Amino acid sequence: MPFQTLPSWLQLGVFLLSVNAGMINVLSLITVLHQSVSHMTGNVSIFAMALIEWKPDVLLYLFLVVLCYLIGSMYSGLILGNSHFELGRLYGLPLSLMAFFIFLCWLIIPYFPRYGLLWACLAMGVQNAMISHYKGTIIRTTHLSGVITDLGLALGYKLRGLDVSKKRVALHALILIGFLVGGVIAALTSPILQFNAFLIPAILSFVLSLIYWIIYFHRYRNGL
Repeated sequence: MPFQTLPSWLQLGVFLLSVNAGMINVLSLITVLHQSVSHMTGNVSIFAMALIEWKPDVLLYLFLVVLCYLIGSMYSGLILGNSHFELGRLYGLPLSLMAFFIFLCWLIIPYFPRYGLLWACLAMGVQNAMISHYKGTIIRTTHLSGVITDLGLALGYKLRGLDVSKKRVALHALILIGFLVGGVIAALTSPILQFNAFLIPAILSFVLSLIYWIIYFHRYRNGL
């Protein structure tokens, strides 16, 4: 059933997760092998080309990239058991995992760029699978194809004279803007901080996990 309200805390959370993914993806593109990690569509396409051209090293690496994203999504499914967002679930755990994986990426990437980037793939898999639905609306915070498609559909419906959920449009717009803002932050900070720029999304993920854990233990563990 379509949602009628869009809580401010949900708007902020979705926006910050999108900022997180935008930073990670741009940092991966401009600092390490021009490799996208927040979505896998392009990687699978490159895998297909490498298969025809028979580049075993590329095939192996792209296989590991996709596998790590898959394993990250698996972690979210294992921890949460349901992709429908609902306060009271253990979202602090996947958020903590994200922070840990991005931190490991930062530690390893100066010495072993390919292997370091795999930890970022894990983090993005965790994040994208953590929240997939909210009251009938699909939410993806690590890539924009579905978001832009839904915004285009809403525009088409509006031109046709049909009712359009302003709350749903606002949610998708926040994801788009957040991803863009994250990319801008990464592009501005990467020339200055180099690999240390990965600490920004690591800290953001940690802060989000800390906030959620505080809310969880204060409100739900105490039965309030």
